[in-house]
Amino acid sequence: MAFSYHQLVSGPGGLKEHIQASTWVVAVSGGLDSMCLLHALVQLQLNYPCPSLRVIHINHGLQAQADRWQFDVEQQCKDYGLECFSHKVVLCAKEQKRLGIEAAARNARYDVFKQYVQAGEVLLLGQHADDQTETLFLRLLRGAGVAGLRAMPQQRSLGLAWLVRPLLYVRQTDLNDYAKTNYLTWCEDPSNQNSRFDRNYLRHQVIPLLRQRWPSLDQRIATVTDLMGDAQVLLDEVAATDLMLMRGTTESDGVSECLSCEKLKALSRVRRHNLLRYWLGGHHVPMPDRVAMQVIDREFLYSAVDGQPYLQLGDWCLRRDQGNLLLMRRLEQTDAKMVNWTCDMERHIFLHGSIVLPDGVLCVKKGAGVGLALAEGDCLERRFRVGGERCKPLGRAHSQSLKKLLQEAKVPAWERDLLPLFYVNEKLAMVADLWVNSDFETVLGEPAWYWQKATKNKAFDCSD
Repeated sequence: MAFSYHQLVSGPGGLKEHIQASTWVVAVSGGLDSMCLLHALVQLQLNYPCPSLRVIHINHGLQAQADRWQFDVEQQCKDYGLECFSHKVVLCAKEQKRLGIEAAARNARYDVFKQYVQAGEVLLLGQHADDQTETLFLRLLRGAGVAGLRAMPQQRSLGLAWLVRPLLYVRQTDLNDYAKTNYLTWCEDPSNQNSRFDRNYLRHQVIPLLRQRWPSLDQRIATVTDLMGDAQVLLDEVAATDLMLMRGTTESDGVSECLSCEKLKALSRVRRHNLLRYWLGGHHVPMPDRVAMQVIDREFLYSAVDGQPYLQLGDWCLRRDQGNLLLMRRLEQTDAKMVNWTCDMERHIFLHGSIVLPDGVLCVKKGAGVGLALAEGDCLERRFRVGGERCKPLGRAHSQSLKKLLQEAKVPAWERDLLPLFYVNEKLAMVADLWVNSDFETVLGEPAWYWQKATKNKAFDCSD
């Protein structure tokens, strides 16, 4: 069926439900699909009450003609009387190496979209039915599960905005006809002919043969992606219920999130993995593949209880402590934090009342009870564990090994070597904010020094 602008609101384009949005933001690359979408939206706006339009163009700088494409898009927008925002991106070299050029460019593009599109607005992309078919085959060949085989959703949230693909049910041949009928011009990306890229190999070598044998291939693909979308909704509902029950027995306790290992083991493998993917996805953690899920089972749920398993997932990591699976931001540990430090306690330090270090602050708290006693002339050092340290906290009859004290206090193993140990005149006097060693406590009413660890979102406050 020939494509027309009417289909954007009367067909499966999905725009009818967004007709009350504040603005439609159109992503225009300059290629056939986005130029057809832009033209159709301009015609729709002339004949139908709909939100205002503005355009965003991302210049990836990957082709010699990139600046020319940007100029052409800006000129076309000027002819339509539309505002156009152009943005040049620089791809991360590490991301290119790890993910490939296409994925790195996509990530850079979406980073700009998220910053530019405001709450209540709708971002419109020009992907069409042929793109959807290629995406499904790519994900199938990569061994994707239900979530991946949904391919590109027709619409989804984008922060507090929405992302919609109005042309997802339109064939490229229909867009070609539309462009010729309306005398549109567009840019041709020469890299689209390079079969070295997997998508182009499918586009030019594989899918045309399949369409010859099965002419309704794209409609069947659309049916499959719809069914996979429905299946994923059901899986998410099951996972949400499981997670709600799981959270009733665990607490985050200073970490991003934790789940009971025993509760996870009580679930069937497929239900457990479904819950884990849902849980991780809720924190925007890179999704672990099937092998990583098996690693979680083996090393976190069914390994020796005294082990310290660790799995990095992008900027996040999984750890285990006290029978819980912990999801945490990966520690960004700088050399400055691990360097020993020495200070002679001089009068001006007492007048100031605080000593700021890279990982926290030593400060006097007014009206506090027992803390570390310091006197003018003392040599104060900050060190880190080397093994064999002993401490006698207030109320203890005898000193004990620091290792045992930390175990009793349930300090996670990976944090123990990062705890600052404060020595006064060569003797261990205080262990972070946990204990003051015997004979180093302040007398009630005297200035008491405390350690306050630096946190990303909390300023130091020594006035309490």
